[in-house]
Amino acid sequence: MKYLYKGSQSQERLDVLLSFGKSTSEDIKAALSDYLVRGISKTNAATLNGVPGPNLTRALKRLEVTAGKVEEVKELDWPSRLG
Repeated sequence: MKYLYKGSQSQERLDVLLSFGKSTSEDIKAALSDYLVRGISKTNAATLNGVPGPNLTRALKRLEVTAGKVEEVKELDWPSRLG
């Protein structure tokens, strides 16, 4: 399942997701923010930040895995809030 889309995240949520993963360069973080927070296309986000496109795609895939794990935890916690 895909959790991360162009322009779908707040900067705060992106920062938290990034904190769970391995260290990421500032250029990649800026490109991820441009794509996921500001809604700039992947190609333009990579170009604006001097990041090769495949590197941004790889970082997005890693972040997608992290987002998926966060959603799994949220689903496990949800039933306990109901009763």
